[in-house]
Amino acid sequence: MKENKKYLISFLEMMFMIAIIICIFKFIVIPVKIEGNSMESTLHNESVALINKIGVKEENIHRFDVVVVYSDTLNEKIIKRVIGMPGDHIEFKNDVLYINGRMTQQDFLDKNFIIESKILYNASQFTEDFSADVGEGQYFVMGDNRLRSTDSRVLGTFSIDDIIGTEGIVIFPFNQIQIIG
Repeated sequence: MKENKKYLISFLEMMFMIAIIICIFKFIVIPVKIEGNSMESTLHNESVALINKIGVKEENIHRFDVVVVYSDTLNEKIIKRVIGMPGDHIEFKNDVLYINGRMTQQDFLDKNFIIESKILYNASQFTEDFSADVGEGQYFVMGDNRLRSTDSRVLGTFSIDDIIGTEGIVIFPFNQIQIIG
């Protein structure tokens, strides 16, 4: 009898832990496998990250945040960086970002990676010239590897409802553990 009770308690403890783990991964964090090179040199292909799912509200999304958005066009989750906020006018001229007519630094970009990429892909610019208006309630997102990113330049802008996570931590591979912010 004691043996059966011991097994029952162990089983219930295990079920409780499974329920907690399911709740964490359903309501708090999103596991994301980075696929492709669109966020190089910030995030790397095949890396695994846990992204914060709670707190995705307009007031918590800031320019240059890394976010996970759901793309209806691609029918998948993609990870990108917020460049344009609601109501912004975005313009790139000669690899320089202008937001609402003001030159804006992109300190998160690795300058050596930009130079190497331009040489590798025989490109004169890392970000081709374009301009875009971001509608109210919309966000313009881009990958950090502008030469290899499918982002708002192709997919259009995203609403707050499309953003399913922001910030997080790369957990694999272990030698690349880093905070994503």
